Amino acid sequence: MYELDFRILYDALPGIINGLRITLLISLFSSFFAFIIGVLLAFLRNTDFPAIRFTAAAYVELIRNIPLLILLYLFYKGLSNVGINFPSIVCGILALSLYTGAFISEVLRSGINSIASEQFEAARGLGLSRRQTFSLVIFPQAIRIILPPLGSQFINLIKNSSLVSFIAVTDLFYVIYKGAVDDFRIFEFFIAGAVIYMGLTGTVAIITNLLEYYLKIPGRTIKV
Repeated sequence: MYELDFRILYDALPGIINGLRITLLISLFSSFFAFIIGVLLAFLRNTDFPAIRFTAAAYVELIRNIPLLILLYLFYKGLSNVGINFPSIVCGILALSLYTGAFISEVLRSGINSIASEQFEAARGLGLSRRQTFSLVIFPQAIRIILPPLGSQFINLIKNSSLVSFIAVTDLFYVIYKGAVDDFRIFEFFIAGAVIYMGLTGTVAIITNLLEYYLKIPGRTIKV
């Protein structure tokens, strides 16, 4: 009968810590770039130029309908075939950023659409440009409204970062999987991995809830 023995994790602890460090590095950089991409796409989808709006919308729909793993391999294998060689960790960050950025833009767009149209008109009536209206009036309100779904996207990014192990990045999942296979201790390693990922995503959830509480818009909180 199989008996759990978590002492096996002690010998693997240095590798797990190093894998966790790489996972955190990828997640932090990808989250930053994904947010920038999401904001840019949300702005472009609200410009006065139909061609730009169409291009931004087409990009979002294209990326949202491509599996992340395929996108990872397109950067890791595809770019090298045309003479562009990036380290595997850079390919992972690029793929995660572009992929999550498309979803963040949709979250932001829903927040922007929830703002009363009179505020757009009032800002333009005061002489603000479309960029100023977006950055000074609309975006600050939208970001406070969409904090919960935005936090969910960052949580998904952390979980999706485990896929970079398929392109030879020694992240947390890579170390966990290798330890489980090499030592034949499936339950110990994967339970440890699940707990660590839950700790990471739980931290993001707590931060999101705190921001939502302190930045909530009076009168827009729904109590059940």
